[in-house]
Amino acid sequence: MKTLDELITQKIIGLVHHILSKIIKPDVTIEKVYELDKKEIQRIKQKYGIEAIILDVDETLRKEMNTIPQCNKDWIESLKGEIKVIILSNGVDKDIERYFKEIGIDYIGFALKPLKKNFLKACEKMNVSPDKTLVIGDSLLDDIYGGKRNKMKTVLVRTVEENERVEREEIK
Repeated sequence: MKTLDELITQKIIGLVHHILSKIIKPDVTIEKVYELDKKEIQRIKQKYGIEAIILDVDETLRKEMNTIPQCNKDWIESLKGEIKVIILSNGVDKDIERYFKEIGIDYIGFALKPLKKNFLKACEKMNVSPDKTLVIGDSLLDDIYGGKRNKMKTVLVRTVEENERVEREEIK
């Protein structure tokens, strides 16, 4: 059972999110990241002239610091060859960084989103201009506002797949 402090904190966070949602508007909103299949990525590329994706990790690709579920790993693999991708995360996780390095995707941790610096650094690393970049993430402030203030298109992800927990339980 939640404590009174936890309930109050949850209500305050909900209120702040509600207020932010009235001010900060993503270009696209989806439930889960893998809904951006190849067809939808092509549509977004054509509509907005997108050449690259800046992708968040926590609460976008994985839930509560768990490993990335296989469906999201498959989705990331499906992007390779279709569009440039870089990871921009406020967190620092050596295992996640190693995973992305192994599959050939750059990772910028401790990014201090929504500050501009690392959004621009990500664009520089991909050799693409900010206006040709799509930011995908779960946070209205960190990801969507951070992208918008850099003249990038944005996709808000509402929930993250949690099937990794099920896979872990099956292993036990």
